[in-house]
Amino acid sequence: SHNPRSTVGTITEVYDYLRLLYARVGEPRCPTHHAPLAAQTVSQMVDKVLELPEGSKMMLLAPIVKERKGEHVKTLENLAAQGFIRARIDGETCDLSDPPTLELHKKHTIEVVVDRFKVRPDLQQRLAESFETTLELSGGIAVIAPMDGDGEEIIFSANFACPQCGYSMQELEPRLFSFNNPAGACGTCDGLGVQQYFDPSRVIQDDSLSLAQGAIRGWDQKNYYYFQMLTSLADHYGFDLHAPFNSLPKKTQDVILKGSGRTEIEFKYINDRGDIRVKRHPFEGILNTLERRYRDTESNSVREELAKYISTKSCSSCGGTRLRLEARNVFIADTTLPEIVELSIADALTFFQTLKLEGQRAQIAEKVMKEINDRLQFLVNVGLNYLNLSRSAET
Repeated sequence: SHNPRSTVGTITEVYDYLRLLYARVGEPRCPTHHAPLAAQTVSQMVDKVLELPEGSKMMLLAPIVKERKGEHVKTLENLAAQGFIRARIDGETCDLSDPPTLELHKKHTIEVVVDRFKVRPDLQQRLAESFETTLELSGGIAVIAPMDGDGEEIIFSANFACPQCGYSMQELEPRLFSFNNPAGACGTCDGLGVQQYFDPSRVIQDDSLSLAQGAIRGWDQKNYYYFQMLTSLADHYGFDLHAPFNSLPKKTQDVILKGSGRTEIEFKYINDRGDIRVKRHPFEGILNTLERRYRDTESNSVREELAKYISTKSCSSCGGTRLRLEARNVFIADTTLPEIVELSIADALTFFQTLKLEGQRAQIAEKVMKEINDRLQFLVNVGLNYLNLSRSAET
């Protein structure tokens, strides 16, 4: 297969069954806090609170504003109008009849106090009602905090979300794990796992030459327009256009190749009549100029010429896994799908032969696991045990 999207996994159909397996029994986790994404019921929340030491003084909070700039006057007024007495603002509990004035340009967190109580066994009904109110106010998040401010807080979520940061994702489905589908493909590399870039080692023809002599083709003295730009750049930064490129300081080389950032340079352009035009703007950098020309040109010959300077590298967003963030954070036995396809076929077979799922998950996975094991066993039997499933079919 010459399709860059084909892998050993896709052409043997093992990958299709892996996608199905991860969609059916995978455990999604928060990429930041690594906590499982799970929706908790009110009764589970109540039971957890009642496990706390009896007599503990706690308060139940509904997060209303999380790290948002503004004075939030209307929000506080609305909470008071609904009959709430206290709120915790930026970690400090205050009376809603006299809330602090919040700074407009600072980020604030506002949590309304829905209930305050001492833990005791007969609180079940009251806590259930308070949790219902809290979840409705906050959109599914509840916080249990010690009233004295000391000790651990417990964050609950009624959503399929991380209780700590609210990270959530859609219901798992096979297409989320497909790098050939926009629902699953990494948005940076479109599911190819690699990014094209203009490679300095290809762009620099001969670093023992000076820029004037043609260290970088197309930017030497013969190319008047671009060389004028380099002349103005050299005047600004004080480097010598006639010195070997490899003798220039690293910082200077970086400016030439990658640009001056936000620093404006005074460029002098002389036309055929000898008129001087002065413009001030940042220097784009040779690599960025090539990239822009490659992107904007409609000429096949220009594109072919520029393609000589292009290399590929592993995608900076997905690390070469081809998949979007959500798909990379779904686990079976603490192992993600990208980790499975990096195993040799022999090791992948061992993983699935020794994988023990429990209860309903085992029932759901049984048929899919059989298909995966049969296909992996066949590949081992025909001597392909050394390959991994992510290997490009082109190779």
